[in-house]
Amino acid sequence: MAKVNKQFKKGGLQERTAHLGERLRALRTARKLTLEQLSHMAGVSKAMLSQIEQDKVNPTVAVILKIANALQLGIAELVKAPTNQSIFQVISASDKNYIFRSDPLCTIRTLSPLSLEKAIEFYCLVLKVGGELVSEQHFPGTEEFLYVAKGRVALKSGEQTVEIARGDTCHYRADVPHAIRNVGRGQVEAYLIVRYKSE
Repeated sequence: MAKVNKQFKKGGLQERTAHLGERLRALRTARKLTLEQLSHMAGVSKAMLSQIEQDKVNPTVAVILKIANALQLGIAELVKAPTNQSIFQVISASDKNYIFRSDPLCTIRTLSPLSLEKAIEFYCLVLKVGGELVSEQHFPGTEEFLYVAKGRVALKSGEQTVEIARGDTCHYRADVPHAIRNVGRGQVEAYLIVRYKSE
């Protein structure tokens, strides 16, 4: 359970949440959560979440706490403002916050900053023998680029399938159901870029 920091009790909440909308949208997108899914997880209405992301409302501490708990973050981590102290943002290999999914056959690690509002996401994908990553359709116009560093995979986008191996790159639609499956005899290591259509 996230704890309310003393600084929020002393009236500094509005100043600290100036970038909350941008931050929340970036975190939600990075975790591939819809507003409806986050609403269910946090117990906060979809309309409220949408207004927060658009900076149309100043949420209460109670609402921020619910969202932070749902995202498994502390309040300070959720509302932290971007900093200009460095032009570099290093993601440590040991930072478990960037492990998007981890099970016996499939591991996905986010390689792009969670706090970055972006139209492009970058992932490292590891599939053990027999492992697969099955995804529902993303937003209209979304596309993916997959580079295979090791192993062999079968890619499915909609009703079409293709196999690619080490050193190959494939571009395909991701606004239809799609899947990546290890069809080789060893572990697959691949790098995935997801690009969302800019409005």
